Amino acid sequence: MPSPNLAVTHVAAAQNQKEVTINDAVDALDNAMNRALSLAMADANVTLTSAQANRNGLIVLTGTLTAARVLTLPANHRRLAIRNATSGGQEVRAKYAGSGAEVIIVPGGTVLVQGNGSDLFGVGGGAGTLNDLTDVSAGGAVASDVLQFDGTVWSAGGVGIFQRALLPFRGALVQRTTDIATVSPPIQIPWQASVYDSEGFWAGGTPERLTIPPGSSITKVRLLGSIAMKASATTGGVYLTFDKNGAGEPIGAAPYTVRQGSSGYTNNDFSTFSAVLPVVEGDYFQLRVNFTNNNWNSILAGARTWFAIEVVETQDAADPPADLTGFKMGQPSADEILMRVPIARRTRMKVDLAGSQGVAGAAATAQTDFDIRRNGTSFATMRFAAAGTVADFIAATETVLEPGDVLSVIAPATPDATLADIGFTFAGTLVV
Repeated sequence: MPSPNLAVTHVAAAQNQKEVTINDAVDALDNAMNRALSLAMADANVTLTSAQANRNGLIVLTGTLTAARVLTLPANHRRLAIRNATSGGQEVRAKYAGSGAEVIIVPGGTVLVQGNGSDLFGVGGGAGTLNDLTDVSAGGAVASDVLQFDGTVWSAGGVGIFQRALLPFRGALVQRTTDIATVSPPIQIPWQASVYDSEGFWAGGTPERLTIPPGSSITKVRLLGSIAMKASATTGGVYLTFDKNGAGEPIGAAPYTVRQGSSGYTNNDFSTFSAVLPVVEGDYFQLRVNFTNNNWNSILAGARTWFAIEVVETQDAADPPADLTGFKMGQPSADEILMRVPIARRTRMKVDLAGSQGVAGAAATAQTDFDIRRNGTSFATMRFAAAGTVADFIAATETVLEPGDVLSVIAPATPDATLADIGFTFAGTLVV
């Protein structure tokens, strides 16, 4: 009778030559713990035999894979090391027959698995596989990749946001160059000079404002402000805050308030800051000060009186562009392929390919539609209207192009009589 999991033969009662059975059993256990088996997958799913699974401690999978493959184990309790040494950048899914839990082994990864005949679990190795998430597909992942969720599955998404840490600073810092000798509170402080201004937040025509410039694509900012006032030893109070669009404090402002006691208060420096604030182009901010002691009615110039804005996020940073461009000189022939390009990075194409552009050097005689395909399947249309030289784009849903997908543009089966010299740019965004 064999053992329940490794099928090692037991010594029978009153058996002759027991040493033979015992030695065979010792060899079987030694091999089950230590021997390595190299197994070619031949670009197909593989099922291990009982002998392969039970008489080896390490299974090394080799061969070239063009897609993710499955390694099926015999349905017994077993701890086994599996290495994915295949080429082609594809993952291997180790599992039992059926729909139980499985273990994903990334290219170059080695995982120690333990199963119960129904569910298989990773118990060591396989760095980067995140086997506690059953919906992770980390095939093709490389060092420093960011894991991202697209609403359905997790997958490797490149270095993503970490690249954006290297983008140039954007913002402005303005100051007073002369004192404001007499102030009638409250006052939005008018500024006189910029220390730096990356793109025109401040203008002398509206000196108290820092404005989100048109065309800047800025979506979030942070504000900081500081003032120095003439010192006073008498009772009073100071209130310092930000106003947005002339309508008072935005949610996220952090007003600074100081109340003096009867003995007076001689610290004349005040500062405040904001949380990260959402903005749109044209929004403006002011630094407002109020006080109750007229002995404090001078605001001092210099390094202690200033107003700053810092860009935290832009539309490009939240949705980095990944445009794709093509051109056809002359008139397209029937079913001509105008573009056929492989996708290198995960790219989102929005509904109606929002932001895309198409032009023609010679106008169409009749409405002409070009088919836009992903891996040979249509998902959008580029349309030139009759007598038109500018294209419209039609796409009912958003489409995410995966690395390795092929994007193509196909001319109509019946060419237009005059449409020619067609250029187009698809406005995609990286999925990061």
